[in-house]
Amino acid sequence: MREIVRRANEIGTRFGRDRIGKVRARVFGTTISDRDFIANAFGGAFPDKGALFAHFRARTKPSFIVARDNMAAALSELSPTEKEAIISLADKTCDHIFDLLGSGDAHLGDSIDWHQDFKTGYRWNSDTYYRDIKIPYGKADIKVPWELSRFYHAAVLGQAYQLTNNEKYAREFVSQVSGWINENNPKFGVNWNCTMDIAIRVCNWILGYAYFQDSPSLTDEFVVKFLKSLYQHGLHIRENLEYSETFNSNHYLSNIAGMVYLGTLFPEFKESAEWRTFGIRELKNEMMKQVYPDGCDFEASTCYHRLVLELFFYSTLVAITNDGDFTGTNYQAVTDKLFGREYRERLSGMFEAMLFLLKPNGAMPQIGDNDSGRLHVFTARHILDMRYLLCLGAIFFKEPKFKVREFWFCEEALWVFGSKGLATWQALEERTLAVIGSHAFPDAGWFVMRNERDYIVISCGPNGQKGNGGHAHNDKLSFELCMDGKDIFVDPGTYLYTPEPEMRNLFRSTSYHNTVVVNGMEQNSYDNGFLFMLRDESKASRVMWESGREYDHFIGEHLGFNSNGFHHRREVYFDKSERVYRIVDKITGDNPQSKVYFYLKPGVAVKKIKDGIFKVEDVIVRFSGFYKIDVFNSWYSKEYGFKESNRCIRVSFGDALETSICCEDLMVSP
Repeated sequence: MREIVRRANEIGTRFGRDRIGKVRARVFGTTISDRDFIANAFGGAFPDKGALFAHFRARTKPSFIVARDNMAAALSELSPTEKEAIISLADKTCDHIFDLLGSGDAHLGDSIDWHQDFKTGYRWNSDTYYRDIKIPYGKADIKVPWELSRFYHAAVLGQAYQLTNNEKYAREFVSQVSGWINENNPKFGVNWNCTMDIAIRVCNWILGYAYFQDSPSLTDEFVVKFLKSLYQHGLHIRENLEYSETFNSNHYLSNIAGMVYLGTLFPEFKESAEWRTFGIRELKNEMMKQVYPDGCDFEASTCYHRLVLELFFYSTLVAITNDGDFTGTNYQAVTDKLFGREYRERLSGMFEAMLFLLKPNGAMPQIGDNDSGRLHVFTARHILDMRYLLCLGAIFFKEPKFKVREFWFCEEALWVFGSKGLATWQALEERTLAVIGSHAFPDAGWFVMRNERDYIVISCGPNGQKGNGGHAHNDKLSFELCMDGKDIFVDPGTYLYTPEPEMRNLFRSTSYHNTVVVNGMEQNSYDNGFLFMLRDESKASRVMWESGREYDHFIGEHLGFNSNGFHHRREVYFDKSERVYRIVDKITGDNPQSKVYFYLKPGVAVKKIKDGIFKVEDVIVRFSGFYKIDVFNSWYSKEYGFKESNRCIRVSFGDALETSICCEDLMVSP
């Protein structure tokens, strides 16, 4: 009872505070004059604008996580076509052409409307108080204006400027940031609603400023406008942390990143010392809360693992490279000093998880949600191509096991660590795909079987987020399969969140994964009104995991159908020398009507050889124990907001089905 009363009082207090804040914002406004800003934000350190300008023009520290040493020559030697690709993308950005969240190239006009979902035309009122902003379920995607306002494109504008010294890129940065500030009064409009996106915008604005800070296009007028907005962003983040006593997620972690960036890189603000101290402390806390001991993010999503890794890694890098004991190379020692050894080891574990999870083609399998989320985008690459993270980890930890010959060096590491980083990477002994063995992640419930260029990952874990399952799918005992480096069976992905609730639920349903559906049931139930919750009813568990040189053997089960008297157990056996996968599904219960789905990567050819035998590219798939097999058209989403047609093999059976998948030549007469 005391807890209920306490929570009620807390909610009442927050409600009252929100009402007061709204009235104050309406009556007194939220903009501040330059004079008041300079007087209040810096604790009287600068008597006037002139002193402020002189200080920020002259300062050389703190340093930002962008390399500035002869990048044009280094990039040309590393990747001759990359410079042209960067300039082309930067020119599109100058023309206000953006490709976001599956939109394709979209021209946003001479003046960008920062409050619009440009994919649907829906617009949020810029005068709406930020707490009153609503998600228009079924009508538009609130992620579109949020994504645009994250300013990922600041990096490519800065890179083009560094490669060409062309002031048009600096002028465009100034124009877009100024336009955004003019059209987004603090605490009003869609872009002040989600603290996560506010914090990511801060990080990317600071990244852009690092590239352009010496440009004459950054006038004194712009600098004070920019600093004022950064300060207001910082105050807003600190006042609106997405913290929960139940569990925190990537949202709160993004908030922390914003605090670390502002507190470390703009120490002149009077609140910066507190922001930095708070940020470092909370990074340490959240590393232990949000990352399992096996190195995986706790949200049951491989793509959110990447986002969370970026948030931890770049924030850590910002903090340690501006510490007085940093010499330019002692990354691990300073990390231990600021964050502790356990933090550093778990951060390394996150990179190690990437090493085993990445397929032989460098792509990440899709387990759980994929909303294409990032902190920074240094190089334009497919959203599932995550090889660059291994390069970053190899340099930071000076770890040879993260240097994989077939993945080579990725440009992101050059932009972050510069030529010194490249030299560190080149000095490391390399390894090949052949020596990256199978691996089990018992906490996340992900099991990877690999041999040379053959690969399968099996999902058999909790729904994540301490049972909330906000980014989990009904994918228990589902898998992705890659043979000879080519994707064969894939997870269909995520597609969308709120604009099409029915598609959101379809893509996270049991029947949209490479697993078994019994009598049309879901593994875990969800309410259509809660698009970011999945009840943890399936209780998936590993029964067996054995891995050796000759074979891997996995058995798993879940309780998702138990309420109706059914139980699903799947066995996966991988004979490495014969390159054969054997999958056995067993359903116990009274008269089960079972279907198992096998979703093919778009473009993968499938041909029926005879009953129960199919040729899928160069792979032979045999089924036994079935009573019906059909192949139908479906959907696949490789990134948020995008879907394309693919094919799916659906096998109907009763209580047992055996599947054999192997690479071999098979000649069968018609």
